[in-house]
Amino acid sequence: MAPTPAAVTQSSASHAPMVSGGTLTVANLRAFEQGCKQYFSTKAIAAPDQVCRVIYNFKDETISSWIFNIEDELMDLSFSDFMARLCDKWLSNTWFVEYGKILMTPQSNTPFTQWVNTLRNANKILRSKEDLYMDNKRLRRHIRVLLSDNLGVEYGTINGDAPGVLDTIADLDKWIARIGHMDNNLCQ
Repeated sequence: MAPTPAAVTQSSASHAPMVSGGTLTVANLRAFEQGCKQYFSTKAIAAPDQVCRVIYNFKDETISSWIFNIEDELMDLSFSDFMARLCDKWLSNTWFVEYGKILMTPQSNTPFTQWVNTLRNANKILRSKEDLYMDNKRLRRHIRVLLSDNLGVEYGTINGDAPGVLDTIADLDKWIARIGHMDNNLCQ
């Protein structure tokens, strides 16, 4: 029988999320992280205080014991490093392979915006894996290489000679929006 995944609950943005007993997964740790960030923002919790406000919100006995035994060490971490430590400790040694594969998936027939959001989500999850995580500059080049054939041709046509008009859009979100608009025009 497969282990039961832990559930993440949060009554409102002004309350920290709770994690029930059960197995930690990338999905429930991501839900916990998003809930915590919402909580930190709503309550204006300063970065140095973030871990101590959520560290005891895991109800699983094994996880609680692990936290209790190294709580001083965990309390000194940034929230981002705390989340990376949770992933390293409680996820399988190969949890990142699934997300690395997502990053290698070409656009094909998937709408650009949907595809790029999937890539960005996978990339964000991989931020603790320095050999896999891509900063915005690398991610942009990576997206460019994996565009569908039609969108890749359209990109080259509009971009022109390097550095082209699309290459001069410095903001990644604006660049993605522009490529999304191109993709939408091709699909019509």
